[in-house]
Amino acid sequence: MSKIASPRTLSRVVFAAVRGEVLSGRLDPGSRLLPRELAAQYDVSVSVVREALTRLSEQGLVVAEPQLGFSVVSLDLDDMRDLYRLRVLLEGTALRDAIEHSDIEYETRVIASHHRLERTPQMVDDGSGQITEEWAAAHGEFHHQLLSASTSPRLRDLADRLRDTSELYRRWSGTLTRNLPPRDIPDEHRALMQAVLDHDADGAVVLITDHINRTASLLEMYAQLPDTAEPASRIAEGER
Repeated sequence: MSKIASPRTLSRVVFAAVRGEVLSGRLDPGSRLLPRELAAQYDVSVSVVREALTRLSEQGLVVAEPQLGFSVVSLDLDDMRDLYRLRVLLEGTALRDAIEHSDIEYETRVIASHHRLERTPQMVDDGSGQITEEWAAAHGEFHHQLLSASTSPRLRDLADRLRDTSELYRRWSGTLTRNLPPRDIPDEHRALMQAVLDHDADGAVVLITDHINRTASLLEMYAQLPDTAEPASRIAEGER
């Protein structure tokens, strides 16, 4: 990496690189991040690395602890279970309300966002299993539009914020579980769109519940794999 660039520019480069390593699962949950090693790896100063890691900690991807330094955030199963339980409750309620108050504009938004999602390349072409940022944005927009006809702005906002909070878990469910049986995510999205168009509120709630819970289930399965049992810091159970 060129040292001619400004420290701020170099920090952004390191930030993007480490962020990609975390999201792709190439850096294990809970693993230590040593600034000197990263500085040597990216050919930058330690201060540049520390600035990048501090920014990542502000996004919840890295943990900064006094005396202990930096580490990748752990896969906290209790937090994940609680988060996904709330998502099921909120998104199921909001989706039912949206379908019960649907109109042609709502259906058009759902169809258009689904079309963009299907036409956007999902995976980065580097064998990492990491999704593209464009697909992540299209995915978030599709889920946002599914709830967009709900009559409760607060409910829609809460659902969106919880979905954003669970983004790291969602990405890990794809990158950390590549050796587990695959799921057909495009088919899950098509089924959700069709339930909206069919005005099938009951069916849509079942589908969104299953869609959300499958992500959590994959990470539960990952946590039980033999090669994820050690070290214990990689998987957090409550305050263990």
